[in-house]
Amino acid sequence: MEDQHADVPGEVRRAVDPIALIVRRDGGSLDVESFDPASGELVVAFRQAADDECTTCTIDEPMVRAFLEEAVRSHGVELTALHIQSPAG
Repeated sequence: MEDQHADVPGEVRRAVDPIALIVRRDGGSLDVESFDPASGELVVAFRQAADDECTTCTIDEPMVRAFLEEAVRSHGVELTALHIQSPAG
């Protein structure tokens, strides 16, 4: 199976993968869509876990944003913009 995002640098993947694992354990999803090293723009797809009984118990978009920004920068990647795409509904 070919990786559709093979052009994403290893540093970005190493920064995002641990956060994606946490989000998946929570019942959501987080995937790198693209990274442009020239502009420093990272695009990810995020789906928050559904928990009707406790809406504050799952990782939300602002938390994912904070985690990603810190993780990517700590891996030495210049990040100028982070775009989080969430499915409607």
